[in-house]
Amino acid sequence: MGDEIALSQRTFSQNDSVIVNRHSNSRSSYPITDINTAVMPMSLSPCINTVTNQFCAICGDKSTGKHYGAASCDGCKGFFRRSVRKKHNYACRLNKNCIIDKDKRNQCRFCRLRKCERVGMKREAVQNERDCIRNRRHSYDAQNNPSGISINILLHAEKTSNEEIHDTANKKVATLDDVSCSMNKQLRKQVEWAKKIPAFANLPITDQVALLKAHAGESLLIGVCHRSCRLNDVLLLGNDYQILRQNSEIEMNHLSNRIMDELIKPLKEIQMDDTEFACLKAIVVLDPTSKELDSIATVKELRYQVQLILEDYINDSQYDSRGRFGQILLMLPILQSISWQMIEVIQYANTFGMMQIDDFLKEVLLGGCKCVLNTVKSSSWVHRGPGMI
Repeated sequence: MGDEIALSQRTFSQNDSVIVNRHSNSRSSYPITDINTAVMPMSLSPCINTVTNQFCAICGDKSTGKHYGAASCDGCKGFFRRSVRKKHNYACRLNKNCIIDKDKRNQCRFCRLRKCERVGMKREAVQNERDCIRNRRHSYDAQNNPSGISINILLHAEKTSNEEIHDTANKKVATLDDVSCSMNKQLRKQVEWAKKIPAFANLPITDQVALLKAHAGESLLIGVCHRSCRLNDVLLLGNDYQILRQNSEIEMNHLSNRIMDELIKPLKEIQMDDTEFACLKAIVVLDPTSKELDSIATVKELRYQVQLILEDYINDSQYDSRGRFGQILLMLPILQSISWQMIEVIQYANTFGMMQIDDFLKEVLLGGCKCVLNTVKSSSWVHRGPGMI
């Protein structure tokens, strides 16, 4: 009888080894998520832990490491952090036994949070991390960032430099000259926007000019997208006019359709909010590669600060924030591409007398387009003094 038991134990151990080896060599997407319930020899546990740590213990997605005490993906890590920080009290609409996997993890927050804690995530680890970050940020702001830049500053700059448009029913269809007038108005507001950001206003006057001119087109596009995101097939200008998808001005048709399809549509899909728009605009303007810029290191640091602000805001505000930061930044090359096309259309219309453009618009918008005019520092702008910036 004893020999039979020993033989049975050896057979189980051998079969178990085969199972473990099969898991370790397999490329299957099915993870081992409950290692504590398995009966394994102690000598095999390191192999099992290595395999298990490749996957999120909560949903089975690919793990990015050990977070708050358990191997988890960024999505579950962020969910647990937000749930603890904001002290959410979730409720399960079923029997408190919902399936939590990669595809269904967002369906029940109660069961997801409970599973986070069951696999070993610690609430106190979130609080300790928050205290460390708070202390580190306070030290950083006090020592290296005397001018300061924050969400409140960016939102205040947007609010004070842009008037709210409440009624869109009586808007007129814009002509090319109406578009020119709107651009002129919005670029002057862009100067007012810059004055409201102390970190920007503290830069040398020539650097302020260089930054505002370098990406004036992208700034205009961000503004029209922000105003138009709640509308369908309409671009809302900064005056009393609008551009419809089927526009009578053939020169604007292709450009306006690109703005609606390549910018506004994806921004609607991710439901980009006011704070994210404000951060995106600041990231665009604070370009350390801008021509004729002297304070390169300072501008680079300011842009980095805004990126951190945006990333932290997304992580703290969004339920499932994975990939959102990247989605927003991926709008930058599209903004640049459409901006170049817009400047070419404006230059063409101006050359052939189809659009009236004053000196200010030429100086700020067209002066930075390599395909039209050489980039020349405008002494007239500098001589106007700080009041213009």
